[in-house]
Amino acid sequence: MPLENLVSGHRHFQKGRFQQDKKLYESLVENGQAPEVMIISCCDSRADPVIITEAEPGSIFSLRNVANLVPSYCPDGTQHSSSAALEFAVRHLKVKDIVVMGHAHCGGIKALYHGDFDNQDHVDFIEPWMSIANEARYNTLNNFKGEPESKILREMEMESIRISLRNLRSFRWIKQAEQDGQLTLHGWHFEIESGTLYALDEKSGKFSPLV
Repeated sequence: MPLENLVSGHRHFQKGRFQQDKKLYESLVENGQAPEVMIISCCDSRADPVIITEAEPGSIFSLRNVANLVPSYCPDGTQHSSSAALEFAVRHLKVKDIVVMGHAHCGGIKALYHGDFDNQDHVDFIEPWMSIANEARYNTLNNFKGEPESKILREMEMESIRISLRNLRSFRWIKQAEQDGQLTLHGWHFEIESGTLYALDEKSGKFSPLV
């Protein structure tokens, strides 16, 4: 059973990796966390940034949401989970890098492309959330009209990363930290089938292999 496998894995972790890193965990308890990198990634079970980067405990402040989207700055007094995580990372933890990490075969982007969320009475939260990427849908469908669906979807995934980076800069304290040289923003795209991370060059707008 899947849950039993997780419990078994936890037992193995306690006897193995935890014992190897016990001093590190004790230090993280005693001194608190001080990650220098925040990664915003998708909830998709195939694209875990900790596994992909083999990061040590305490090194990544991780935010995972549907389709790794970043909303625009909107301090309206209501609940904003992703924006709250950003504020904590930038204003309190003082992270030095923020990475928006998208991935291939994203279910949220594919559903957006097919219009699965359009005017759906049974969708309470996904449609307004995915509307953050509506511009990516519009831009890609216009710029890649007639291309195969697989090509359009990949371009939509990458375009949504560009839009999320733009939205990050709508937060005044992110924009200011970047201008002051205290923070750097990055766009990554993970190709599941090859295990390759692609990095965005914002000057050219192109993604290329990270290594």
